[in-house]
Amino acid sequence: MSLKDKYDVVIVGSGPAGAGAAKALSGSGLETLIVERDKLPRYKMCSGIVFPSSRKFIEDHFGDLPKSLMCNPEIVKGNRVCAAIGSPIMDVPFSVFDEGDDLEEEGFNTWRAELDYWLCSETDAELVDNCRFDHFDRDGQDYVLKLRHLDQEVSVRAKYLIGADGTLSRVRRTAFPGFEKSVGLLPNYEEIYEGNIDLEPGWLYLFMDRSVTGYFATVFHKDDKVVVVTGVQQRESVKDYFAAFRNHLERDHGLVVKSEAARHGIVLTDMSARKNYCLGKDSLLLVGEAGGFLRGGEGITSSIISGNAAGEAVLESTKSGKPALEHFTDLASEEMETCNRVHANLSEAMGFNVFMRE
Repeated sequence: MSLKDKYDVVIVGSGPAGAGAAKALSGSGLETLIVERDKLPRYKMCSGIVFPSSRKFIEDHFGDLPKSLMCNPEIVKGNRVCAAIGSPIMDVPFSVFDEGDDLEEEGFNTWRAELDYWLCSETDAELVDNCRFDHFDRDGQDYVLKLRHLDQEVSVRAKYLIGADGTLSRVRRTAFPGFEKSVGLLPNYEEIYEGNIDLEPGWLYLFMDRSVTGYFATVFHKDDKVVVVTGVQQRESVKDYFAAFRNHLERDHGLVVKSEAARHGIVLTDMSARKNYCLGKDSLLLVGEAGGFLRGGEGITSSIISGNAAGEAVLESTKSGKPALEHFTDLASEEMETCNRVHANLSEAMGFNVFMRE
């Protein structure tokens, strides 16, 4: 697919944040481009559990989730939390940390790659994969994006630029090169197994004991697979903590690994835990984890809501003539407050901030 020389809006990133922005812009007449670095549908390290709040937002704005996105068990009943090794595992409903009105009690178990691709496909944006954002320059009111598409350097102009490119956002680093010094990183690592574990499917299991995680550790089921994840503080060894977590699961929860299907790593940030948001400037907006939006450890909801707010801000900007950031600051304020409350509630329940272990 060849790219045009100019668009009204370019969105970098094809996750829920990018899809939320594109959905808000759909039907507006604005020419919108979503660029994705990887080949679609691409793997995203995430539980893929659509919490009740994101389930409602998606159903209200995109429609019912197709069965083809689901994996077994399709329904996730809630969280099961182990605060310390040796303590009982407690059932914790989604509603404890998942805010919203008129929400279902249960979430859906999806494949993130297919979920993200479907969300973007439900917008009228042009979607181009294998297209890496490198940097941008300004030319008057335009953003001149330097992209690499199918091994070719391409230049595209846009009136509005939305960075929906995740925790290590290249858009954010280009616009705010000094900001990264204020951001703490939390490496996370997962292994996906063919095997068995004595933990009932249909729940998201959270383990908080400091001997197995510097953040929190999780277990969940995807079809016939068992997914095991842990995270750590920036200067800690995620592999060492993962080995300790796996040993605990084998010893105390009957984990039997027949074979390893895959392994992945990802980095989260402490931006929302420290209320260290970065919303953008002028007509450049940062959404999802690029902007620091995260509800505790759950990112789909904040991503899609903040993305949608950015799309609405662009529409308001075209009417008012004011920079999109002025509108986005207002439209995203409720979601920032929700993120802050979720972090505060999580810290109060655990007795420490899980992102900073303070």
